[in-house]
Amino acid sequence: MSAAPVVHAGKLLDYIRDYDLNNYALGLAFGVSQNPYLGTSTGKFAYPYLTSFRHSAFTDDWLLIRGENMGIRFTDESGWEIGLIGRIQTLGLGADNNLELLGLDERRWSIEAGPILGWRRWPVHVQLRSYWEIPNRHEGTTSEIEFSLPTEFRRGFVVPAVKFSYLSSDYAQYYFGVASHEATPSRPEYRPGDAVNSWVGVYLGYQLSEQWLLKTSVGVEWLDSVVTDSPIVNKDRLWSGSIGLAYNADIFQPRDTERAGERALEIRVSALSSGLDIEAQRFSSAGDDGISLAADDLPRRDSRETLVKLDAYVRIGTFHRLEIGFVDDNRRSSDTIEQDLQFGDQEFVAGTELKAEFASRRVRFAYAYSLMRDAQKELGVTAGLTLTQLEVELADADRSQVEKAAVDSLLPTMGIFGSVSLGSTWKLGAELRFFALDFDRYNGYSGFAGLTLDRKIGDAVGLGFGYDYYGTRLNAKDEDLRGTLRLKAHGPRVYLSAFF
Repeated sequence: MSAAPVVHAGKLLDYIRDYDLNNYALGLAFGVSQNPYLGTSTGKFAYPYLTSFRHSAFTDDWLLIRGENMGIRFTDESGWEIGLIGRIQTLGLGADNNLELLGLDERRWSIEAGPILGWRRWPVHVQLRSYWEIPNRHEGTTSEIEFSLPTEFRRGFVVPAVKFSYLSSDYAQYYFGVASHEATPSRPEYRPGDAVNSWVGVYLGYQLSEQWLLKTSVGVEWLDSVVTDSPIVNKDRLWSGSIGLAYNADIFQPRDTERAGERALEIRVSALSSGLDIEAQRFSSAGDDGISLAADDLPRRDSRETLVKLDAYVRIGTFHRLEIGFVDDNRRSSDTIEQDLQFGDQEFVAGTELKAEFASRRVRFAYAYSLMRDAQKELGVTAGLTLTQLEVELADADRSQVEKAAVDSLLPTMGIFGSVSLGSTWKLGAELRFFALDFDRYNGYSGFAGLTLDRKIGDAVGLGFGYDYYGTRLNAKDEDLRGTLRLKAHGPRVYLSAFF
């Protein structure tokens, strides 16, 4: 009996690892979507996408792609469907020059993820989805229940659907509320409660040939009165639609190709062009919070800096690897301030030549396990520790006045990574890492997202391009750690890999 779970887990991993990505096609789509806010116009955007020639309602594939959702699922013969999905929430206020929304805090993009539960035995399929916001901007949640009537024909499919979306009060407050500091004589304070929106739409796919697929969708969403009563919303329904063309060229390397000549060690040296957004708060000795100081308030600095990033990957067998990473960011600037500035216990008066120094260091140690790994693809999870050191120092020219805000922390992180081989030499990869905490001396979060495209040149050298995004917010409860720091660093990079 004790061996049964192990056998079941082994079968599950085999099911995942036997997946062939050449069942999917890459495409380009064009979408339009109305924005609910005052003074905004209909959004128009183009985007690449991955799709299957068959709708997910007719397959048992564990990789789930449905509308804006992507995730993993498992189905059984009785008709149940269970899994985890994620999506990007792009709702925002639009252009910064919108005078009707002047004075509002930005409603930022977010990543939402959660479980799904579905039933597919009836002609009408039912799917329940719930989402939590990962960056924790508003602590709100949403849930959806969708009823669809999928129909498949020889060269395509049509799926009409009806969906009801529940928005929690925290979610509605973040996107449609008006806080007291945002209120004006023509825009009163508004605190919405829970809301339920309804949506009706249809998805259509048509196979133009064995390799070309045309997909389109159109829908309309009716907004709850809780949303439409907001003084920053001027629509009661939103239209959206998309059209896309996908081509299945079997661009992914065959799954059963041997990984010939594979090396156990990779050393990667990157030149990272990093922008920096940092905010510091220095606690005074009297216990006062002091002033929250944004980077734009500090002496002038270059907007971007070229940094060196080092990474090492050690393979242990087929599915295990160890990772070590290091990046160091030091920036200095000086300027004569035009107004008094209070930071911690120090007050720098107008006319002072103020020097500022920013330091950020990250050292990461992690273990990675590949749920699947063959010559075509790799998908795995990571767990490790990240040592983060953040520091801001302000000083006058002769250093008679010096004040610092610094936080050093060792935080656990967890993440997911994946890559696909495009032919025999190119590889596209992505990685997400995140950890939120509230214990001991800290609360806050640390996160990373990265995208890479590299080309192997021979057996021992590779060249690649990527884009990195780091986000850290640490609040120190211990006075010795001297305050709160928030940091965002992001930018493109180019790297050289050596394999041993």
